[in-house]
Amino acid sequence: MDIAALRLGNIGRLQSAEDVVRHLGAVQGQDYGQSLWALGMRTANGRIADIEEALRTGRVVRTWLLRGTIHYVLAEDVRWMLALFDARYLARQTPKAWQYHHMTPELMSLARKTFVKALSGGNCLTRREMIDLMAGVGIPDDRQQSYFTFLHLAQEGLVVPGPPRGKEQTFVLLEEWAPVQRSLDTDEALAVLASRFFGSHGPATLADFANWCGIGVREASRGLAAVKSELVCETVDGKEYWLPPDLTPASGALLVPAYDELVIGYKDRGAFFTRYDEIPISTYNGMFYATIIEDGQIAGLWRRVVKKSSVDVELRPLPGFDVDRLAGHTARLADFLGLPVRTIVKDAPETGSSKVSWRSRK
Repeated sequence: MDIAALRLGNIGRLQSAEDVVRHLGAVQGQDYGQSLWALGMRTANGRIADIEEALRTGRVVRTWLLRGTIHYVLAEDVRWMLALFDARYLARQTPKAWQYHHMTPELMSLARKTFVKALSGGNCLTRREMIDLMAGVGIPDDRQQSYFTFLHLAQEGLVVPGPPRGKEQTFVLLEEWAPVQRSLDTDEALAVLASRFFGSHGPATLADFANWCGIGVREASRGLAAVKSELVCETVDGKEYWLPPDLTPASGALLVPAYDELVIGYKDRGAFFTRYDEIPISTYNGMFYATIIEDGQIAGLWRRVVKKSSVDVELRPLPGFDVDRLAGHTARLADFLGLPVRTIVKDAPETGSSKVSWRSRK
């Protein structure tokens, strides 16, 4: 079984951002510009304006969910995901964190009341306007009180990031922005997530699923147990991999954005490094790079430099990779952005462990 090529086979040509998010279950999105391409490259011919329209109209919501990280999800899925994930993250906010940000439950209650009053009636405020509101009631931002407060109240289910206003992040009340919500109990929620994860990330292991969700293996196994009949199981090197029965391997070269589900969606990423030398795909503090993918294998790194009327795509391919294979996907990126793209080939990245992160720092 070619695990990497099968995983590449999950990248279909869906019709809309909603279809992509529904298929994947959730899409990591803390890097806004990169994550728009993560959604766009999985559509047949969607453009950046189409993805942002789904956000502006509230069909897709971007907020803090799995692992306490920003993800895109369907609007109707926000509350049951909050119920499954975010109570545990709120419980982990230690007294030390509250002290560091100079926040107290009383100040959080004040911020909550202030935001409800300001946002009620369908109002939408930018991050800067929200910070000014906090300052107006005596909550400064000298210790990142705003970030701590926005994250806390989003995980409570009070606010969510709203429609983009230019390059500024905005906030709205969740109950007004996405009033229609699915109601799932814990077992139903785990089953839905398992169905979507293995149906879009397979071949994947139970450990991959637990890591993606940010939950324990025992809890994750309940979700997998509920959907095993939908999947097939293959054992490779003593590990059980679960995948859809109709999944077929894919080939081709892609410009995959940073934090993309194709790479970050797995605890074990060894399958991506069987053709080329292993390279670091993240920094010591967990910032992931955009990668060049060939037939499911990581073949280098890339970055884009957006100019006023064009985009430079800087490639850092590994030795042996044919950059001409990227011509089709580069053209797709240009169409998505609505700008001409110039390709620049630079030196190959240095080889080294792909597992570099803040956890392995010495």
